[in-house]
Formats: sequence, structure tokens, C-alpha cells
Amino acid sequence: MKTLQYMVAGLLLLASASSCKKGWLDVTPSNQIKAEDQFNSEAGFKDALMGVYIGMTASELYGRDMSWNLPDLMAQQYNALQEGSRDYDIQLYNYRTIRSIPKVEAFWNKTYNLIANTNSALEYIDKNRSVLNPVSYSIIKGELLGLRAFLHFDLLRLFGYGNLANRPELSGKQAIPYVTVLSKDMTAQRSFPETFALLQKDINEAIELLKEDPITGNHASSYYAVVNRDGFYNNRQQRMNYYAVKALQARAYLWQGGAANLAAAAAVAEEVISQSPAELISVDNSPSTDKFFQPEHLFTLNVSAFINIINPSLVAVLATDVNALFLQTATAESLYEANTAGIGNVDKRFNTMLSSQPRGYISVKLRQEDRSFTTNNLMPLIRVAEMYYIAAENYIETDLPKAIEYLNTVRRSRGIQVDIPAIADKATVVAELQKEYRKDFLMEGQLFFYYKRLNLSTFPGFPANRVANDQVYVLPYPNSELEAGNRVQ
Repeated sequence: MKTLQYMVAGLLLLASASSCKKGWLDVTPSNQIKAEDQFNSEAGFKDALMGVYIGMTASELYGRDMSWNLPDLMAQQYNALQEGSRDYDIQLYNYRTIRSIPKVEAFWNKTYNLIANTNSALEYIDKNRSVLNPVSYSIIKGELLGLRAFLHFDLLRLFGYGNLANRPELSGKQAIPYVTVLSKDMTAQRSFPETFALLQKDINEAIELLKEDPITGNHASSYYAVVNRDGFYNNRQQRMNYYAVKALQARAYLWQGGAANLAAAAAVAEEVISQSPAELISVDNSPSTDKFFQPEHLFTLNVSAFINIINPSLVAVLATDVNALFLQTATAESLYEANTAGIGNVDKRFNTMLSSQPRGYISVKLRQEDRSFTTNNLMPLIRVAEMYYIAAENYIETDLPKAIEYLNTVRRSRGIQVDIPAIADKATVVAELQKEYRKDFLMEGQLFFYYKRLNLSTFPGFPANRVANDQVYVLPYPNSELEAGNRVQ
């Protein structure tokens, strides 16, 4: 689609490389595009929007480090890396070493750069509303607001604190800067409650605007005949669509914690389950060639040349494969209950999505040669299965049989024939939920946030001589932010 070929260089409109001290990027007159010129047509806004998605696919962001790589290493989803490996220090939670600092700072800087680009487009979309079709205005602005919320939320999850509801002393602590304007001036930090209020404001406005999204089915296809002549509004799962923003809303409620927020998260999750076109895999919608559960995708990125980014990490043959990401054979077979009839031997996540190699099992969920042409390069960021887990977590406290049914529904869709018993106690269901997170989100980067949100002092694979605390769960701000920016963490 031609919209995927937009010039990213033209999008970095003097964008801030971080939230503070760098201010504006230096650009030469020959490649600088003034914002007034960029946003004098609908095509300019489309360029800017697509540039944010393309920027998110960078290997320092969701193409590698902030999806299937670093968060899963911190969650101990993979084998223990060798000392000479690229991400050895990160897996050991040594975030301030010469090898770790560039990775941590790259995520911070590149994410705030994308937020700056988003803010530039948002600054002009109301000023120049007359150049946009009304439907385009609603969808593009809704996506931009949803992306701004999504990017800030992941910064908050990585650089902020977890277990917020049980740590009232954090309520007055300053969070990451929530940047809503493109400016040379620093954005002040705010408290966690104030920051979440800004996040929810963006989410709520995005939801309202994205009621125009084709994915909702609120309008017949003929409604989009003119505005979508170029196919720009196709493939909605690859965009921050209405249901992706709703799922983000569920995540945000869940992160804040407490009974009321958990109930709100579950209500939103159940809405996504019942109304979105995403659905759990089944024999009918997921052929044997589908190894990453495409029918479940709520939000997916198209990562150009993904094969070159991910496949080198999925070779676990020789001891010299120091960057290989795999599960030890005993670990994988225990987690997936491989030797239990009706569970591991029929679980698609084990018998289809893992492949045995000499050093252990690798996940083929994202390995590119195992994917059809239509699914190449796709990196899922939100799947509907997560909504089932959010609902289950809520009902563990209020309606245990309902929680069990949500978990069993997901398990059955994976091929498991043995249900969690209806008489299972709370502790058993909590353990099964954690196990489901470990099984389902391998190579998707979500398990670490589950552990952090619950403030687990230990978890499978975590060093026995350590305690998982803020030094483990909270990435440090870049030094430039602490020194020149006078940030506090």
C-alpha cells in the first residue's frame, strides 16, 4: 500500500529526541520540512501517522528490544545467557553497565521522539481541520491520541513503579513526563495519579473519535467508499484501532490496581471480548500454519525485514550461538506439562509453536520462514487472550467459578482437554493464571509487566539469592534526564 512508503525523514519535524534537554533535533535546511507545509493536506497527516508506526518497528523499540527481547529476558522466559552475549547484563538486571545503558536510553529517547512527532500532528490537526475529510479527521486524530497514550504507558510500565494500589506512599511521587505539546520547554513531571489522569484523557478522547473506525461496524462499508479509495483504512489490526485503544484502557486500569480499577479493567476487557472481531483461535479460524494466533490480534505492527531482526536469535544449535533465545528442555516440558495427557501433548503452544533444537526448545511463534506471506513481518502487541486473563484476574476475587471458566476457555482454544476443576481453590487458580501468562506470551514481552504489577518477590527462573524489588523492576532514567533535566525517579 502506497501509504507505507511515506518518507519518515519528513516526519521528524524538529522532533524532540527526548522529553527534555535535547530540545530540538538539528536538521539542515535541505531536509527540513516546515510543519505548516507538512500539514497543509490530508496526505501530510497520513504521512505523519504512518511515520509513527514505522518508527515503532525499530529494533530498539517493538521490532526487538521492547517486545520479544528485553522484557522477556527480564521475566526469565529464556535460558540463562552466556557472559559474552549481547543482553547478558539486562537479564541480570544490571541496568547501569556500559552495555545496558545504550539500550535503556534508546527506548526512552526513541519513544519520546515518536511522541514528539505525534504531538506535532495533533497540534495541527485542529488548526487545519478543513483539509481533512470529517471521517479522516476522526480516525487519524483518534489513532494519534491512542498512540500517544500507548507510548507513554509503556514508558510508565518500564520506568515507573508497580503494585501502585498497595503502595500509597507512591501517590505523591513524580512519574515519567507525560508530554502533550511540541515545545522547546521541558515538560514538568506529575504525580502518578495526575499522570494516569492524562493517560485516561487521551484514551477516552481516542475512543470517542474512533467510533468512526471501520472495525467497529458502526457504519456500512459504503460509508467509507470515498475516504478509503486508496485503502488507507484497511488492515485495521495493524493500526491503533478502536478495540486496541479499549484494550489499552483495560491495561491502564489493571496497572493502577485496587478492586475498583480491577473491576473496571474487567468490564472493558469483556467488552472487547464480546464486540471486537478478534477471537480466540479455533479449528475453524486457525490452520496448522498459524503459529502466532493471528485471529486474536487486536494491535499488530508490520516490521520491515523482520527476518533479519529476529531469526538470528532463534538458532540454538551450537554453544557459540551466544545470543540464542531458547527454553531449556526440562523447563519447557515442565511449563507446558508435556508429559501430561490431555494437556501438554495437545497444547498447540507446545506441540506447534515450539521446536526442539540441540540446546533446547526455541519458539517459532515469530520465526519468519514458518509464516505465510500474508503474515510475514507481523509483531503482535495486544491479543484478545489478554482480555480473558484480565477478566479472570478480576473474578478470582469476586466470582471464582467465572474466573475458572475464562481460563478454561482459553486453554480449550489451545487444544487442552483437561479443565481446571470447578472446585479449584483461589491459590490454584492464581497459579494457573500465572502459568497461562508464561505459556501464552512467550516472545511477546508481557510477562514481566505481570510480575511487576503484582510486585512478586520471586518468579520462575529468578535468581534464588535475590529479591525482585524496584532495583529489578524499574529501569533507570537516562543520566541526561537526571542531571540536565533535573528529573526525579
